[in-house]
Amino acid sequence: MATYEEFIQQNEDRDGIRFTWNVWPSSRIETTRLVVPLACLYQPLKERPDLPPIQYEPVLCTRNTCRAILNPMCQVDYRAKLWVCNFCFQRNPFPPQYAAISSSINLQN
Repeated sequence: MATYEEFIQQNEDRDGIRFTWNVWPSSRIETTRLVVPLACLYQPLKERPDLPPIQYEPVLCTRNTCRAILNPMCQVDYRAKLWVCNFCFQRNPFPPQYAAISSSINLQN
Protein backbone atom coordinates (compact mmCIF):
# COMPACT_ATOMS: atom_id res chain seq x y z
CA MET A 1 0.00 0.00 0.00
CA ALA A 2 1.27 3.45 -0.93
CA THR A 3 1.72 6.26 1.55
CA TYR A 4 -0.68 9.19 1.50
CA GLU A 5 1.94 11.41 -0.18
CA GLU A 6 2.48 8.80 -2.90
CA PHE A 7 -1.28 8.52 -3.39
CA ILE A 8 -1.59 12.30 -3.82
CA GLN A 9 1.36 12.35 -6.23
CA GLN A 10 -0.14 9.53 -8.31
CA ASN A 11 -3.43 11.41 -8.60
CA GLU A 12 -1.61 14.62 -9.57
CA ASP A 13 0.43 12.76 -12.21
CA ARG A 14 -2.73 11.17 -13.62
CA ASP A 15 -5.10 14.18 -13.57
CA GLY A 16 -2.80 17.21 -13.62
CA ILE A 17 -4.63 18.76 -10.65
CA ARG A 18 -3.11 19.84 -7.34
CA PHE A 19 -5.05 21.28 -4.41
CA THR A 20 -3.63 23.17 -1.45
CA TRP A 21 -5.82 20.92 0.70
CA ASN A 22 -7.17 17.49 -0.10
CA VAL A 23 -9.95 17.74 2.48
CA TRP A 24 -12.36 20.66 2.25
CA PRO A 25 -13.50 22.36 5.48
CA SER A 26 -16.89 21.11 6.57
CA SER A 27 -18.07 24.24 8.38
CA ARG A 28 -17.63 28.00 8.39
CA ILE A 29 -15.64 27.78 11.61
CA GLU A 30 -13.13 25.40 10.03
CA THR A 31 -12.93 27.73 7.02
CA THR A 32 -12.04 30.73 9.21
CA ARG A 33 -9.28 28.70 10.91
CA LEU A 34 -7.50 27.92 7.62
CA VAL A 35 -4.06 29.48 7.36
CA VAL A 36 -3.43 28.42 3.76
CA PRO A 37 -6.16 29.50 1.33
CA LEU A 38 -8.06 26.92 -0.69
CA ALA A 39 -6.71 26.81 -4.23
CA CYS A 40 -6.35 24.51 -7.19
CA LEU A 41 -3.60 24.29 -9.80
CA TYR A 42 -4.89 22.73 -13.00
CA GLN A 43 -2.67 21.76 -15.94
CA PRO A 44 -5.02 21.54 -18.95
CA LEU A 45 -2.16 20.75 -21.37
CA LYS A 46 -0.76 17.90 -19.30
CA GLU A 47 0.25 14.96 -21.49
CA ARG A 48 -2.04 11.96 -21.00
CA PRO A 49 -0.70 8.95 -22.93
CA ASP A 50 -3.74 6.83 -21.98
CA LEU A 51 -6.18 9.14 -23.82
CA PRO A 52 -6.52 8.68 -27.58
CA PRO A 53 -6.21 11.79 -29.77
CA ILE A 54 -9.42 13.42 -30.96
CA GLN A 55 -10.05 12.63 -34.62
CA TYR A 56 -12.17 15.68 -35.50
CA GLU A 57 -11.80 19.45 -35.57
CA PRO A 58 -13.03 21.38 -32.50
CA VAL A 59 -16.25 23.39 -32.77
CA LEU A 60 -15.32 27.02 -32.07
CA CYS A 61 -17.37 29.94 -30.83
CA THR A 62 -18.18 32.30 -33.70
CA ARG A 63 -17.40 35.50 -31.77
CA ASN A 64 -13.96 36.71 -32.94
CA THR A 65 -12.95 37.93 -29.49
CA CYS A 66 -13.83 34.63 -27.79
CA ARG A 67 -13.11 31.55 -29.95
CA ALA A 68 -13.88 29.14 -27.07
CA ILE A 69 -14.45 25.47 -27.86
CA LEU A 70 -17.69 23.50 -27.47
CA ASN A 71 -17.33 21.62 -24.19
CA PRO A 72 -19.50 19.62 -21.78
CA MET A 73 -20.36 22.75 -19.79
CA CYS A 74 -22.05 24.50 -22.76
CA GLN A 75 -25.83 24.67 -23.08
CA VAL A 76 -27.13 22.86 -26.16
CA ASP A 77 -30.44 23.49 -27.91
CA TYR A 78 -31.02 20.30 -29.90
CA ARG A 79 -34.18 21.50 -31.66
CA ALA A 80 -32.58 24.71 -32.97
CA LYS A 81 -29.20 22.97 -33.50
CA LEU A 82 -27.43 25.68 -31.45
CA TRP A 83 -25.00 25.74 -28.56
CA VAL A 84 -24.33 28.61 -26.15
CA CYS A 85 -20.73 29.51 -25.34
CA ASN A 86 -20.27 29.39 -21.58
CA PHE A 87 -17.68 32.21 -21.68
CA CYS A 88 -19.30 34.92 -23.81
CA PHE A 89 -22.88 33.52 -24.05
CA GLN A 90 -22.83 33.74 -27.86
CA ARG A 91 -25.39 31.45 -29.54
CA ASN A 92 -23.55 29.36 -32.14
CA PRO A 93 -24.91 27.06 -34.84
CA PHE A 94 -23.58 23.53 -35.11
CA PRO A 95 -21.56 22.72 -38.26
CA PRO A 96 -23.33 20.77 -41.04
CA GLN A 97 -21.84 17.42 -39.93
CA TYR A 98 -23.85 17.77 -36.68
CA ALA A 99 -27.19 17.95 -38.53
CA ALA A 100 -28.41 14.69 -36.96
CA ILE A 101 -27.49 15.65 -33.40
CA SER A 102 -30.04 14.94 -30.70
CA SER A 103 -30.07 14.55 -26.95
CA SER A 104 -29.68 10.79 -27.35
CA ILE A 105 -26.60 10.94 -29.64
CA ASN A 106 -23.20 11.41 -28.04
CA LEU A 107 -21.17 14.32 -29.52
CA GLN A 108 -18.11 12.09 -29.78
CA ASN A 109 -19.77 9.64 -32.21
